[in-house]
Formats: sequence, structure tokens, C-alpha cells
Amino acid sequence: MKIIKVNIKNNNEIKTIINLIYQVFLHCNVMHSTERLIQRMKKLYGPGYDYKHTLAHFKKSTIFFIAKEKNIIIGIVRWTSDKLTNLFIPKEQQWKWLGKQLLEKFENEAKKLWSTAIRLKSSKYALPFYLKNGYIIEQENRLIKYL
Repeated sequence: MKIIKVNIKNNNEIKTIINLIYQVFLHCNVMHSTERLIQRMKKLYGPGYDYKHTLAHFKKSTIFFIAKEKNIIIGIVRWTSDKLTNLFIPKEQQWKWLGKQLLEKFENEAKKLWSTAIRLKSSKYALPFYLKNGYIIEQENRLIKYL
């Protein structure tokens, strides 16, 4: 398994990432999400999404890594404006330390960019994962980790 920066110009890679995000969201997070978030995810990543709009959304990323195994994308992590925006790993990969590896790679990159803290909104599904990895609850579903 290798973790590499996303090539935003590779349309096939971007489309695979979009599909991965949406599939993981449906399988892991949709039960615990608000209707507003579900609609936002459908608009950005669901069937009939606007590729140019989603690509513009991705281009705002300061940090954007993918994990690949045998040239297949098996996870992503993305950061914009001091907050972790996406960390998505298919359910069948979630107990193989992939999330921890992606998170560590991301945190090290954030430190290089002089970040002193990482903020994120966590789903109920992912909350135990973040707490186990040093994040603390700031308020309700918002977490922070000081670097």
C-alpha cells in the first residue's frame, strides 16, 4: 500500500475518488447524517453530480492524499482551510490500519504547513476512530487535535 498526493488533472482518478466518497458515505454515514448533509453529498458525489463543480471543490484542498493498493484507490484524506474535510475508507478496508496511516500522513503534512491544530466535523460512525487517535470533542460533533 502506498499513500500519494492526488493528481487533480487525472480525470479517471478524480472520478474514482468521487465514487469512493459517495459509496463510503452511503454505507457508513448516511444513517447518522442530517438531511442537509445527505443532499449536499448527493449533489457533490452522487448520481448525476456536476463534475466541474466537484472538481472545483477538490481544487480548494491544501492537502489531498489517496491510498492505493495494486493501483486501486482504497482511501482518501483531504484538508481545506485548517479543517479535515474528508477521510473516507471503504468498510472492508477500515480495520487494516489504513485510516490511521492516512491520518498520520495528513497530520505530518499539516505540521509542515505550520498548522497548530486540526479541526473536523465527525459523523457518529467515525467518532470513536478520531477519539482513539488523539482528537478531543470541542462541541457536539466538532473535534480538534492540537499538533
